[in-house]
Order: sequence, then structure tokens, then C-alpha cells
Amino acid sequence: MYFATLLLGARLAQLGLAAYSLKDDYSGNNFANMFGFDTEDDPTHGYVNYVDQNTAQSQGLYSVNNGVVTLGVDHTNVASGRGRNSIRVTSHAQYTHGLVVLDLAHMPGSICGTWPAFWMTGPNWPNSGEIDIIEGVNSQSQNKMSLHTSDGCSVPQGNCQGNQGCSIDNGGSSSYGNGFNSANGGTYAMEWTSSQISVWFFSRGSEPSDINSASPNPTNWGSPTASFASGSSCDIDSHFMNNNIVFDTTFCGDWAGQVFSSDSTCSALASSCTDYVQNNPSAFANAYWAINYLKVYEQGGASTQVAIATSSSVHSAASIAQTASSAPIPTYHSSSAAQPPPSGHVSSLIGRSTTSESPGVPSATPASPPETGSVATHTVVGTGIVTQTRQSSASPEAMSVTTEYTTGNGVVTQTAEPWTGRGSHHGHQRPPSPWQGGPQVRRSRVARHIREHAGGHHS
Repeated sequence: MYFATLLLGARLAQLGLAAYSLKDDYSGNNFANMFGFDTEDDPTHGYVNYVDQNTAQSQGLYSVNNGVVTLGVDHTNVASGRGRNSIRVTSHAQYTHGLVVLDLAHMPGSICGTWPAFWMTGPNWPNSGEIDIIEGVNSQSQNKMSLHTSDGCSVPQGNCQGNQGCSIDNGGSSSYGNGFNSANGGTYAMEWTSSQISVWFFSRGSEPSDINSASPNPTNWGSPTASFASGSSCDIDSHFMNNNIVFDTTFCGDWAGQVFSSDSTCSALASSCTDYVQNNPSAFANAYWAINYLKVYEQGGASTQVAIATSSSVHSAASIAQTASSAPIPTYHSSSAAQPPPSGHVSSLIGRSTTSESPGVPSATPASPPETGSVATHTVVGTGIVTQTRQSSASPEAMSVTTEYTTGNGVVTQTAEPWTGRGSHHGHQRPPSPWQGGPQVRRSRVARHIREHAGGHHS
């Protein structure tokens, strides 16, 4: 009965949570400071010469006008040497989990010989994974979204191992290339969590109202355009980590070059991909990215505020209103080895009350209990702990909620018991206070759940 109250109250709390807060804004003049211009040989063996920032600017391949970032290719000269001049940029920052939102006014068109991509990848490919958010070749008319991993990751879309990867073609003709540009662009969003990697595409005018807000919430956006779920055959956290963001436009190479002759539009233009790209510069005038904004959001935020009120009847639901720049409250079901949660993560155990104690860190003691019938509201900034409760004088029934905003090891506990004055840090129980009453504190075995889930080992 207590647990039914807690589950409903926690669900009410979840409804008020802001899922994401802004971490990095790559838009406008920030772009060149947050990306590096790559100049190495193309790892996909394309007929391309990636140039540095100064060369890109002097040749008009890179510019920022009225906040719009343009990444183009040379479309005036016959190519030579390594190939046609182009841009490949890689973010300085790396990410594990998050929400990436890209608003494009234009992407490279469905042009024979081209292979544009907006994607993420980590060191020691493919062991850190690759997430292809936008990708296509030649005269392709619909976006391909793919994952590439080391061995041991299979999803319903297929085995994600290596170059072949697992992919979803979806979004319609307005999702890629010429169709995308004819529709005045649109917005892509990629959400990466421990449970799944999802991509949404919104054509111009159909974007959710909160997608460019301070705290976008993908749970309100409907079904994703593509979704790859974690499970027993592919643990996402074991295969994806420390990814950089990449934009590039290459030519020919391992994909566009290999299928050039099988594309009826392209094969009619030249005997080979390289020949066409080298000798037809004007064909690539529309092979450019025009970026309105690129933002990366993370789960968690600077503060957590919780208001609690409970009823004296076990048949009445607790009312919890929780607002935070944090993740929606998850429910944990099992535990194993301890791992620290990600920075800024707020978690809860719902409807569990078992005994588990961890020695080590002393805890702060609240100065006094809240008055009977009161509603306690506290704010946590940074790493810390608050306890909120209300106990009716007419009944021993009460609910105590321990909430901790964490940047390292952390715990959020929700249990049903008389007021115990519990104020703990990182899951450690504090000594009883002079005004403590009721039965012995029942510690919720939650720290290990949070750490296990955050470490990618939770099942």
C-alpha cells in the first residue's frame, strides 16, 4: 500500500522533470572554435583533399553569415592530387549519452560522386562505436541512419559489426539531398541513452515547439524515425562511448565509388566515379552544408527542487511535484557491481525497501523535522542531499524521500516510513538525531542500482 502511493507520487514527479539541459552550442561563430579541421588522407579512401580552416576560408568553402555556418566543396576547378577540395571537421568535445539537435537550411544534394555525412564516432574504431545520423551517396533520395560497432552487437535491424553495420532507411524524400533542400531543410535530433539510440527527422515547419528550447523533451516528440534498442544481444554502453561529432563531404571511396556504376543516374554520366568528380566541378555547387544551429544537451542540471505532501491514509496517493533540469525518474529492478553514475544524473528507486548500508562518509543531520502537516521543499545545488517528509499526527503513516543531485556516486531513495530524520550522503546512513522516532530506518538498496545502470552493466 505504501508502495502504490510511492509509485503514483513518483510518476507525478516524473511528469514535471525537464529531460535535458544545454551543454554545448556549436552555432554561428562558436563553430570553428569547437571543431578541428581535419587534413589527413580520407580513411574511407575517397577522392578528396580535406583542407585546413585558413584554406577553406580563403577558397570560400567555410563561412559564417548571419549565424549560418556553411561547409562547402570546391566547385570551380578540375581536381588533382588527392582529389577535390572539401571539409571534414571533428568536434574537440567527446560525448557519452546526450541529445544532439541539428537544424539545417541545406545539406549536400543528391549528387553523383558525393558521400556526405553527419555522424559521431570515437577512438579506436569501431570499438567506441559509430552513429550515422545523416548519410547518403550519389543520387540517394532518403536518409540512411546506421550504427557500426565491434563484435557482439546485434539489433532487430541486423548485426552492427564493422563496415556493414546495421541501418534504417526512413524519413521520406524530404529527409535527404535534393528533397530535403527543396523543402527548405529541416531538423535532425539524435538521443543516445543506455537503453537506445534514436533519431528523429522533422521537415521544416513540423518541428516540436520545444526542440530549440532550454530543455527539450524527446518523450513528447512521438515515434523516432529510427531507433536501435539496447538488449541482451547489444549492450549500448559497452559498444558506444567517447564519441566526437563529425561533418564531412567526401567523394567516391569505399561506398559512393563502389556503387557508382550500379546507380543508373550516375553510371550514365561517366565511366567511373573518380573521372566524374575530377572533371565536372560545376556539378558540385550544391554539395554544401548550411547549419542554422547545432546544440548538444545532457541529462541533469544545476539544481533539483522537490515538493512533497503525503496523506494519513494508505489508500490515498502521495502528491509529488518535482521540477529539475534532470532526467525522468527511472525504475531499477536489479543490482550488481557498483559503478558511478554519469555527471549530473538524478535517479530514483521506486517502490523498493530493502536493507543495505555502506560505510565511510559521514552525513549531515537536518536541524529539525518539518512540522506536522507541513510540506517541505528544498533545493539542492551541485552534489548534495535533501530529505523531505510530512507525518500526520493522526497516524504513524508518512513518506520520507531522500533526494540527491549527484556528480559522482549518488543515490535517490524513496521509502514509506515514519519520520526518521534521515539525511545521508552517497547512500550512507547517518546517526539517529535526538528527535528521531519510529522504527529503524530501512535503507533502500539503490546506490548499486544507480551505479550499475550508469556503468552499462544493469540488466
